Amino acid sequence: MGALTIAVGTASAALCAPAYAVDTNVTANAAVVRPNSLIKTDDLDFGTMVSGPTGGTVTVNAVTGARTATGGVTPVGTASQRAIFQGTGGILLITVSGSTSVTLARIGGGAPSMTASLVRAASTSGGGIALLGGTLLPSGVQTYYIGGTLTVPANQAPGDYSGTFTLTVNYL
Repeated sequence: MGALTIAVGTASAALCAPAYAVDTNVTANAAVVRPNSLIKTDDLDFGTMVSGPTGGTVTVNAVTGARTATGGVTPVGTASQRAIFQGTGGILLITVSGSTSVTLARIGGGAPSMTASLVRAASTSGGGIALLGGTLLPSGVQTYYIGGTLTVPANQAPGDYSGTFTLTVNYL
């Protein structure tokens, strides 16, 4: 009788669908800020867009991160973001400078480049976000946001466009 039970148990296990395991890689991130340092935590991304028969602009707001478009440019999806940097340091004040524009060239070439004017904003661990001129009083960790307005010519060639810019923070 015990052998019959084992045989039935074995038969039902053989009739079950095989199990499958699937692995995927997931990224975990952390940002450590040391005194008198500056790190980038996010890139400026104007997102995906369609260039129409007339030129236009795409703007990523430095304060809110919201994206808007004008003219013959149609935004696609919601994947856009302002650049974010974090730093800490300084005793009296911090001066912030850097690029005021960035040129985005098509990866692989073959198309006119596009230019974006840049806007800086900042916040401290104790306050809200404000547009940034040249100086900031330190208070804990400072977060710097870069947004801007990208000028998109009429019928711009499709492709991925990229460029680099500089943010300089002097801790005094």
